[in-house]
Amino acid sequence: MSLEKYKTYFLDSILDLLWTQWSGLGVSGYGEARKHYVTDPEALLTFSCSMCRYDARLFDEILDWLAKNERFISIQRLRAVLSKENFSSGDILGAVAAHMAQKNPTQKWRRLADAQKRQLAADTDCRNLFFLKNGNEMPLSNEEDLIFRKYGYLRPPVKNRERSIAFPPGTPETLLLQIRSLLGIGARSETLLYLFLNGKGSISEIASGTYYSWRSIQDVLFEMGHSGLLYFPEAKRGRFYRFDGKPWLDILLKNSDKKIEWLCWPPLFRSLELIWEKLNSNNFLSLSVLAQSAELRSLMREEIVPRLEHAGLGSMIAAPDSSNGEEYLKTFCKNIDAIIKYIS
Repeated sequence: MSLEKYKTYFLDSILDLLWTQWSGLGVSGYGEARKHYVTDPEALLTFSCSMCRYDARLFDEILDWLAKNERFISIQRLRAVLSKENFSSGDILGAVAAHMAQKNPTQKWRRLADAQKRQLAADTDCRNLFFLKNGNEMPLSNEEDLIFRKYGYLRPPVKNRERSIAFPPGTPETLLLQIRSLLGIGARSETLLYLFLNGKGSISEIASGTYYSWRSIQDVLFEMGHSGLLYFPEAKRGRFYRFDGKPWLDILLKNSDKKIEWLCWPPLFRSLELIWEKLNSNNFLSLSVLAQSAELRSLMREEIVPRLEHAGLGSMIAAPDSSNGEEYLKTFCKNIDAIIKYIS
């Protein structure tokens, strides 16, 4: 498969993955998840703001879902995921936040909208928000959405169709949202989810996997220790906290027999975003095969492999220097294809 054809295949695969994950959360659409991963709503929203520019219908279905379920989204964690992984969708996420702030009179979304607005250049040119899959800009209507225009994007006015439902309980995809609905938004819910699925973890491991601060996780574990259900040794160095999540999973899930795998989604989604940015960059496909291989090898070595290690999928990637010259293109496509199929 040529890299040009692979680019089309990659985009289609990513959009299918996004439809599947959002449908599992209650978005009106299609797709049936494999039901062995917990969906990360903040990472999913941040990544979707980039990739759903190629699927206007899904973009607006996400806004529709947020109108129904926004109370279960953590703005603090959303900003941490955006910042720590350096996603490229900050300005679009700001427009989404401003749209939500118009519907929700509290300050929850307004702070994010204002923070992203301040980062925009005063002379930001307006450009189309949506593209066709062939890369051409989607034709514009006579009407514009004024909120998105303030953030530099042209699109028709958003119309919420109110077809999304409250997230469905009892499934692995919505497990984090279920815990948040019981315990509230914050580090406690993510900490419990991490321990439910991993059985144990140090403060640094949990902080790294949940995108909360070391101090926040430490405080949560200290408080949870008073319950008598959380075990940890006396030694302060290398301390692992243990928690038996099975009784809780039996209560929260309709079918708790199937093992749910832990994945750290923010670095995984950022890896896929970086790959798309490279495949979609100006003149990249016009380079020689040797030059394409060199650029992809450099991207993998410097950006992708460390993130996939963090996500828990590093073992699926061959070392970037394991293939010589043009042969690396085949290795690259094979590796990324395997990861997409594994998580889809």
